[in-house]
Amino acid sequence: MEFMNVMFLASANLPTLDGIENWGLEVIQQAILLIVIFLVTKHLAKFKVGAIIISCVVGGAVYFIVRNWNTVSGWIEAFINTL
Repeated sequence: MEFMNVMFLASANLPTLDGIENWGLEVIQQAILLIVIFLVTKHLAKFKVGAIIISCVVGGAVYFIVRNWNTVSGWIEAFINTL
């Protein structure tokens, strides 16, 4: 009987995937940052100011979407419900 109590108490502290999820989000955010830096330096070499601004805006939007997915998915769901 004591063994069963220990098993049930031990199962209450199961590990979660929060650490892996946070690590994955960090890797994706760093990849987005590296792509934006690459695009900015590429367009800077050609002196295309408009392309630099567009790269920063699109990169910032993608970064925001990845970082705040719950909020963005709520906005999308609310928009679809209004249609």
